[in-house]
Amino acid sequence: MTTDNYLPERIKVGWPREAKSGEYLLLLLLLLVGGACLEHPTPVLPEGSIDWSATAAVDKHEVQVGEDFALTLTVTHPVGGSFVPPSAADFEPFEVIGQTEEEVSLVESRIVYRLTAYRLPEDLEVPALSLRYWDDGKELAELETVPIAVQLLTSLTPDVTDIHDIKDPVTLKLPRDPRLLLWFLAAIVGAVAAYLMYRNFRREPEESNVAFEPPLPPADLEAEAALKLLAEKHLPAKGDLVAFYAELSDIMKRYTGRRFQISYLEKTTDEILFQLRAKRIAGSPEAPLRPILETSDLVKFAKSSPAGDEAEASLRDAETFLGRTRRRTDLGATA
Repeated sequence: MTTDNYLPERIKVGWPREAKSGEYLLLLLLLLVGGACLEHPTPVLPEGSIDWSATAAVDKHEVQVGEDFALTLTVTHPVGGSFVPPSAADFEPFEVIGQTEEEVSLVESRIVYRLTAYRLPEDLEVPALSLRYWDDGKELAELETVPIAVQLLTSLTPDVTDIHDIKDPVTLKLPRDPRLLLWFLAAIVGAVAAYLMYRNFRREPEESNVAFEPPLPPADLEAEAALKLLAEKHLPAKGDLVAFYAELSDIMKRYTGRRFQISYLEKTTDEILFQLRAKRIAGSPEAPLRPILETSDLVKFAKSSPAGDEAEASLRDAETFLGRTRRRTDLGATA
């Protein structure tokens, strides 16, 4: 005999013995449906009527030649409203290089266009964008955005007044007498054979061809040492700004190429900045690097003469850029 037999019936816990399996399944189903409703709440529809409207905005109003920027087109519409967005031709003189769409809510849609321009520097304008929509699902109506002014800049010198296309290919004419071509081919074959024979007889022992190459120092330590040596030369104080900016430009291009794994040898400033921007690195390192390289180009090629304190400021900007873009492992090694 146990004490459980003396408990009143009303305070016993647990499922009633007479409950059926169907009731258990019904209760489980109700719990699942309630959880789904909490996880995916029914969207709230806005009250009142929603009028059609369209606005356009850009993320920057000054861009370099060939640099891309974002234009966001925001469309407010009734629930279930449909519209035809602008075509790529509507953005002239800019070119559309990318497009993404997003439905922000039941009454708001957003389209982000990536635009660029390949023209000489001037004041341009994103034209008024036309957007067609179906009013009340019956008639086709049209909206227009406000034009947006955009200034196109460049690091080219003022004497550049046109952008030239690549020249047409040159047609080479072969000699009419095929014997001349055969003699020419025979001479090439003979020269190659003579070179291979020379290399075979002049081959050095295997041990002498093995040269020890010490590993390169980390990119930040190499650039830091080079900037220190440049500062100790005091070139701006001596009036040799061309040599100062030429060496500063070479140091920054080499560091940027090694640090971010991009090609920098025999590359222009715009080519290096384009590769750096294409990697889409957080913090946009191309922004602080641009004025350093562009000032160097102006001094080297346009014979610009900045003040001595401006040269010292460029050196400080280079040291700041180096400190901000170091790898975490590099920072730990120098600590």
